[in-house]
Amino acid sequence: MTAVEAPRRLAFAGPMGTSAARWGMELEPTDDQQTDAKMWVEVDLQSIMRAIPGRVLNGRIRRVMDIEMAAIKAAVES
Repeated sequence: MTAVEAPRRLAFAGPMGTSAARWGMELEPTDDQQTDAKMWVEVDLQSIMRAIPGRVLNGRIRRVMDIEMAAIKAAVES
């Protein structure tokens, strides 16, 4: 599932491992012709994913989000 509230929000839903997940971005223009972007993730922990310690799971999600945000920034700036 995808939801778009142009030009400020977009969200997706799908599996993350064995769990259902939702993630998206919120975009806010700043005064200096730039845009702040906030990415968020929600995961309904199911099955084996419940056994992953929270800090480990958060670290994995954070690394993926950092990579995605860097790729989005590079694409927008090019």
